[in-house]
Amino acid sequence: MKPALPGATAAGRPNLGTNRYLLPILMVLLLFALVRGLFSHHETREEAIARQLTLALQNNDLAAVERFQNAETATEVNRAVVGRAADTFVPLGKVDAVRETQPPAGGQTHQFVVTFDKGTVHETIKFDPDDKVVGFRYDQPTPR
Repeated sequence: MKPALPGATAAGRPNLGTNRYLLPILMVLLLFALVRGLFSHHETREEAIARQLTLALQNNDLAAVERFQNAETATEVNRAVVGRAADTFVPLGKVDAVRETQPPAGGQTHQFVVTFDKGTVHETIKFDPDDKVVGFRYDQPTPR
């Protein structure tokens, strides 16, 4: 009598009981990941800038906020403006999502809803042709 090999029965045949279900499960998981990747929301360039700008404001980081400003508006951004925004955004917790609510109608003004752990904020950002911020406004937060 031959010794049993791993994955074989005593009669020498492969044990197909568990392998029979493994391939279909892997195929379903792969298909799910593919469909999710194709049809889920992908962050736009403007949404990425809005996220980074919001995080910089929340962190009270004046230098990071100034990187997003164009030369004209950089002089309007100061420690007080960034501090007030930080006071508004910090209590809201972590940023979960930034979504553009409507595409701009021929202009460079974009509307966003920023979802935090503890609330949401509506932001309006106007970009110049180089994707630098020339105008930024946010509404008071709506708690969750």
